[in-house]
Amino acid sequence: MANRHNKTGRSRGTGRYVQLHHWLLNSVAYLSLSPAWRAVHVELVRLYNGGNNGRLALSVRVAANRCRIARNTAARAFVELQDRGFIELVTRGGFSLKTRHAAEWRLTHLPCHASGQLPHKSFMRWRPSEKQSAVSTRAATVANESQSADV
Repeated sequence: MANRHNKTGRSRGTGRYVQLHHWLLNSVAYLSLSPAWRAVHVELVRLYNGGNNGRLALSVRVAANRCRIARNTAARAFVELQDRGFIELVTRGGFSLKTRHAAEWRLTHLPCHASGQLPHKSFMRWRPSEKQSAVSTRAATVANESQSADV
């Protein structure tokens, strides 16, 4: 069996992983996201390597391919993630013959390495509008009634 620790007792050879904290997953903004929008968020977090926040390059086409969703759905996911405060656009993408580059994003729950900004976690302050909260309250009531009927 191979030695998995160096002489100081630290692990080596461990693979990269995506870290999603419970406080983020339990936020009202995250719980309001559709599964496709959550998948795009995970793809953006997957690009983070510990020193490139603010330079996370992900286009709508690549996000659609990786998440196996339509391009319009991926485009809406970026808009909703921005509206809820999970991501910010740092550099707008371009698709011309001279310069082809993907948009560059910043995750708001991590410090920005491009500009030096501290994390502001604006998604933690996001609340649904009156119309959205009425729909979610109605859906929760219907779900609770169906659960109590099964008992």
